[in-house]
Amino acid sequence: MVSIRRSLSRFLLAAALLMPQFALAEPKQPTEEESADVTFAKSFLGKTYYDDLDIEGWTDLGGGLVAPPIYVREYQREDGTYLVLTSREVSKATSTSPASYVVADALVVPKSQKDVEFSIACVQGEDGTLRFMGEAKGSDSKEWWTDVRRAWEISLETGQIVSVKPKGIRCTNPAW
Repeated sequence: MVSIRRSLSRFLLAAALLMPQFALAEPKQPTEEESADVTFAKSFLGKTYYDDLDIEGWTDLGGGLVAPPIYVREYQREDGTYLVLTSREVSKATSTSPASYVVADALVVPKSQKDVEFSIACVQGEDGTLRFMGEAKGSDSKEWWTDVRRAWEISLETGQIVSVKPKGIRCTNPAW
């Protein structure tokens, strides 16, 4: 009985000491608009579509193959907010039917700061696979911008989008 009490008291002491650390680590709550955008974006997860996916209120900026069978598509709203959808090709186009895709993940990126551009055409190191996205800036005279502020990686296996450190990532100059 004594060992249980001693263990329990040690556990409670450790919990009491660590509790403030958990409180400090809580993430900032998103604004109402951010929450609505994230909810909207996540509503596409698992959606099946054929050829193109038109989204009311969003301009389709294009996209393409990341690596078989993962595709990426970029949209922009009038206020400058970007929506990125990654999809997995589930059936190839035939002479009688279009290709079909299932949305794997979604990312909402608020309008970038002045002189910063969002791009879905980014690479890391010598690997030429355009599996990275980023907010970057640079000179109009350069093909690649290396001043990347924030970056995301698209999983080549699942299409999931994760935030990554921008070190070593470069994005194509949108005007190039």
